[in-house]
Amino acid sequence: MTQKWWSSMAVAGAMLAMGGGVGSLAEAAGVGIEPVVFIARDHGFTGPDRIPAGMTAVRVVNQGRDLHHVQVLQLNDGKTADDFQAAMAADPVHPPAWAKFLGGPNAVLPGSDATAMVPLTAGNYLLLCLIPDQKGVPHVALGMAKPLTVTPSARPMSAELPADLTITTSDFAFALSQPVEAGAHTLRVLNAGGQPHEVVVVKLDPGKTAKDFGQAFEPGASGPPPGRPLGGIVGLERGGSGFFTGTFEPGRYGLICFFPDQQTGAPHFSKGMTMDFTVK
Repeated sequence: MTQKWWSSMAVAGAMLAMGGGVGSLAEAAGVGIEPVVFIARDHGFTGPDRIPAGMTAVRVVNQGRDLHHVQVLQLNDGKTADDFQAAMAADPVHPPAWAKFLGGPNAVLPGSDATAMVPLTAGNYLLLCLIPDQKGVPHVALGMAKPLTVTPSARPMSAELPADLTITTSDFAFALSQPVEAGAHTLRVLNAGGQPHEVVVVKLDPGKTAKDFGQAFEPGASGPPPGRPLGGIVGLERGGSGFFTGTFEPGRYGLICFFPDQQTGAPHFSKGMTMDFTVK
């Protein structure tokens, strides 16, 4: 089945309607970067229109009633938000080659906030929420897109932060560089796959797995998913990397990628892209 590319988090949008629970990864301090704050409401973003280039901590504060995230999209070749809208009107299935997924804070529940670090060079960007409402309409189609101009700056552009561990994504699996211990962490995500991937962190119900969580969104499934989404990082291009912060309590967790496969349109979790881990 062919899916529109912006439906990458369609199943996550259904979590609220299905009673998926509440919760989020609390922000971990210590990255030493003053965050740029964007307020998410139903359905739009407010925040700065221009920011300086450099390693940027993007924080989303959800003041809406729906689940929201911030997908940072870089518009290359001098393209603008109007060019992007025209390209998507012409081909809603495939994003244009000059639009690059750079990550951003994932799956923020109402009343919560999340932070992800994104290296931004000077140029034009677009902030999107790809999550659909309960009727299946993506928030971006409801106007939840904000142009952003990044201006030249002497701020450091180092792609490295003092991360505690690395999550590596591939086609179609996750790998952790070391076990996750309870407490605050800065996590690096590296996409070693051949297409864009994301990381959704899920706190699992007792006795359940990340695979069980994903299967709750398969056609014909019923009942609420066995866990709750806690954040992570939105789509990263092949070879891309980003960082997010979080505080983990002891328990069972899962990692899931909901991005659609470029060939089949099937969500990556249906191709085995899930992982379970225990925090002690």
